[in-house]
Amino acid sequence: MAQLSTAQLDALNSVKYNLLSSVSDESVYSSILRKLNVKELKHLQEFFWDLLITESQQAQTKFTRADILAVLEPTSKYQQRARCQEPLGYCTISMCIRINPACATNRISGILLSIRPLLRTLVSERPDLLARFSPPSATTTSSLERQKLVKEGLPKRLAEPETLSDDFRAKFARHKATLWSMIESDGLDHALIMTEQGSIVQFATTKTHDLNRITDILADEIFWVKEQGQAAAFNTLLTVTKEFENGVLAIRSLGNKLYLVGSSQTVLPGKIHSLICRLGNALQKELQNAGA
Repeated sequence: MAQLSTAQLDALNSVKYNLLSSVSDESVYSSILRKLNVKELKHLQEFFWDLLITESQQAQTKFTRADILAVLEPTSKYQQRARCQEPLGYCTISMCIRINPACATNRISGILLSIRPLLRTLVSERPDLLARFSPPSATTTSSLERQKLVKEGLPKRLAEPETLSDDFRAKFARHKATLWSMIESDGLDHALIMTEQGSIVQFATTKTHDLNRITDILADEIFWVKEQGQAAAFNTLLTVTKEFENGVLAIRSLGNKLYLVGSSQTVLPGKIHSLICRLGNALQKELQNAGA
């Protein structure tokens, strides 16, 4: 997923709602897209792609990856039209975001325009999605703040602005294969390396659109578990494993305010705990040896 700052992600929450609200009006939908930069467009492309497949399973019209590809302009045709210098059929949007952002902007905007009719169908069959992505009103926000203030005196995590450089993330690129093995071989839904503030360093997932919300909440979870440990005179958080009715979540400290996170709806608690500890220890040793 395209990496964005916390402020950009917050702003995009409103953009997602505005786009979903305007799927029946191409001119409004297009005007919103024209205001976005290439990284924001890439994030939205991945978000809506996953939204179509995941959320349509609870709708009358169910979309698959093949359905989405069917409405897109063929890659080779776009390359000819854009006079791309890469071999036909080989379009590296992720690379062009860095080296040819203008071309990537056109390509991703075209994709988002092409899937608009699919989104229109989804929203018409799942109007609850608009309510889900509706930005909170000032009244709602004030109410939530008042509820938080009821527990006066409790420490609160201070969300500090954090921007990770491409060079920093590149140091962890070699660990992406390990994360994907947790998905493909061990049955996890999410596997990621994140910072204590909730920034994603590397990830592998089957449900991309959930990630940023998850990491923000996980940052709060890590803060509170550390507070609980300190209250009990325990030092240095190592592992957190939580079992829910429909899934298991595990967090393993890698040191230097980095964490390995895994979640699954099918893997048993004992297995995911052992897996996260074993791989976490291995990753921690590699990071220490590499001086990350």
